[in-house]
Amino acid sequence: MNKNKFFATFLLAFLGLFINQSQVLKAEDAPTDFRFRYSGSSIFSMPTGKCTSSVSYINDNKDSYCFISQSLGEVIEVSLLRRLSGANKNVNSINGKLALISEGRLMPAICIGAADVNTQLGDRIYYAAASKNFEDFGFSIHAGVCRDPVNREKKSFFGVQKVVFPLLTIAAERYDKVNTYGIKISPYPGVSLDIAQRDGKEEMFNLVYSSSY
Repeated sequence: MNKNKFFATFLLAFLGLFINQSQVLKAEDAPTDFRFRYSGSSIFSMPTGKCTSSVSYINDNKDSYCFISQSLGEVIEVSLLRRLSGANKNVNSINGKLALISEGRLMPAICIGAADVNTQLGDRIYYAAASKNFEDFGFSIHAGVCRDPVNREKKSFFGVQKVVFPLLTIAAERYDKVNTYGIKISPYPGVSLDIAQRDGKEEMFNLVYSSSY
C-alpha cells in the first residue's frame, strides 16, 4: 500500500471513530434521501466516482447549504456540508470518499464513500460510485449504489451530463425513482451556476467553484 492509500485509509478511520463527540441521533430521525444529498462532489446532489475539490453555495427547495470538499492527491475526498437554514440549521455533516480505481481509457473511476460520518442526523450511509468521462464527445456518466441505514435496502443512483456549448452543459440525475434535471452555466473556468428541478417541483440553484487546490 503506497503512502497516499495508507493516509486515505487512516483518515477515513479517524473520521469515523473520533470526529463525532456529540449525541448520536437515530437513523429514523431524518429521511435517508434527504441526508444522502450533497454527500460528496456531484453533478447536482448525488456523489460521483471522483475525488475533487470545490466550494458551493446551494439553495435547494428553499433551504440553503454551504458545501466544501477537499481532494488529497485524487485518492481521498473529505467534505463538509453545513446547513444554513431549515429544520436542521447549523448542523454540520462530514463526508468521505476513497478512490479505489483511477479513471483510464476504458476503466471508470471507482470509489467508496460514507455520508454523515459524524452521525449528526442518523447512521452513516455507505455507498460505491463510478464515473466515466468521454472527452471527445463532451459527455460523462456516473452511477452508484448506497445502503439505506434504516431498512438496509440498496438504492441505486446515476447521472449524465453533456456539454452543449463551451459555456452550457445539460445534466440529469436519478435516485430512488426521483429525477433531477437542469443546466450548468460556466461563465469562467472552474465556476458553474447550476439550475435544476427535482421531481418536477423542487427547485435547486447551486453556485460552484471547483479547483485543484
